[in-house]
Amino acid sequence: MARFFENSLQELQGRNPGIETSFRRIDANRFTAVVYRDGKAVSRGKVVLGGMFGRGMTYSMDDRAPDNSYNEMLGAGADDQGLHLKVGGMSDLRGSGRGHLTSEGAAEVFWSLLIERLQGD
Repeated sequence: MARFFENSLQELQGRNPGIETSFRRIDANRFTAVVYRDGKAVSRGKVVLGGMFGRGMTYSMDDRAPDNSYNEMLGAGADDQGLHLKVGGMSDLRGSGRGHLTSEGAAEVFWSLLIERLQGD
């Protein structure tokens, strides 16, 4: 997840004039990402492994949010096909249909929340 974000931020910055990005690994279980347009922060995010209740992975739309605060979460699921990741927060309530995610699919869920604000400008 962290490598996905770090690489995606570098690519976003490289392809878009006026966009700068910041990736900061806090520790092995937490990192932050910030996207700036013309020097102004337009989108911020924080990912925590073992966030709320010490389980799953959480995403906050604020890089300074406490670890027990989140806007979206992913958890582990299992069925007769094996283990998978699943959305457990607001995207799930909106009927996203994202029930069986790969690790890349999980990263894309959180990434889409980060760039959503950027695209809205």
